[in-house]
Amino acid sequence: MTPSPNEPVLPWPVRRVSDPKELRALAHPVRFALIDLLMEGPMTATQCGARLGESPANCSYHLRQLAKFGHVRPIEGGRGRERYWAAREEGIRIADDGPGGAAAARAVGEAVDEYRMAAWHSYVARRPAEPEEWRTAALSTDVVSWLTSDELRAITQGIYDLVAPYTGRDRDDGSRPRGSRAVRLFAYAFPGAPDAAEGEGS
Repeated sequence: MTPSPNEPVLPWPVRRVSDPKELRALAHPVRFALIDLLMEGPMTATQCGARLGESPANCSYHLRQLAKFGHVRPIEGGRGRERYWAAREEGIRIADDGPGGAAAARAVGEAVDEYRMAAWHSYVARRPAEPEEWRTAALSTDVVSWLTSDELRAITQGIYDLVAPYTGRDRDDGSRPRGSRAVRLFAYAFPGAPDAAEGEGS
């Protein structure tokens, strides 16, 4: 499906996902957490389990389910039966225009939001122990501005343009600066509810 001309241009390949079966496969907090974790670099199911507080068997099961749709893939390495897994190298756009897609897309959105909030709360809990340089660099803000849709779109595009130079560092090929850490940027920007009085008298 051709992307809408109004959608922002991302600095990485993007695949639209509208198949309800694939969307339902993604609609699980552990699976999204696994995809997010593997963005840091390849890991085994055991390593993923240690980071997520899940059993290696449970992580292995979810990784295999994600692999069916290409969201993760096994790669060389590991010892014995332990294999390394890598995340897909493309982003995805959730589309709700397929048959039965709206409910499945909403379920994915809820799983993603649940994971994001849990990740944020985890950081807040450990923030007092973080070095000052990281505490002061972290972002948590809430801004209300009156914007047109074109202005909001420009801000959205600007965020993607800002992070573009730092993409690709998930592969530990020497491109990561010394002292760098995996940083998760969650941004929400959305219009308020329409004013019931708008348009009256016009």
